[in-house]
Amino acid sequence: MQPEKTKIGPEPAESLQTRAELSDILRKKGFRLTPQREKILDIFYELPAGEHLSAEDLQKALRTENSDISLATSYRTLKLLASLNVLRELDFAEDHKHYELARNPKSPHHHIICLDCGKTEEFESEEIIRLSEDLARERGFQIVDVQLKLSALCEQHATEPKAC
Repeated sequence: MQPEKTKIGPEPAESLQTRAELSDILRKKGFRLTPQREKILDIFYELPAGEHLSAEDLQKALRTENSDISLATSYRTLKLLASLNVLRELDFAEDHKHYELARNPKSPHHHIICLDCGKTEEFESEEIIRLSEDLARERGFQIVDVQLKLSALCEQHATEPKAC
């Protein structure tokens, strides 16, 4: 018998498979699925798993598709969708946030990032979740989200001397 998956944070937007489900979640929270929000979500739905976009990356993707959605609208939409747990906001310490579709919000994943080339890989670990919950509980906290970011050198950059 496998251990039960740990639930992290507020009630997630668990299965955003259809526009109708997403529209319903937004409506229940007092928001509409506007054409701009729909276009931004389309871009995230089309990304391969493991891809992350900053607001600037999103803006480039929107321009590629001849969209006139402003950067300000993109920022507001990213913040809104992250607050509704439709997108996951990630901090890779690059002076800006990245976002990804919250594909499985009940089982958060973590990132290992190469400091030289920026290559990013995702991984899951129930052990990290359990340890985080134990540490929080011991200190009187309740976990809302767990995001572990490992800064490292990928295999290629760990063996090559860095050119100065």
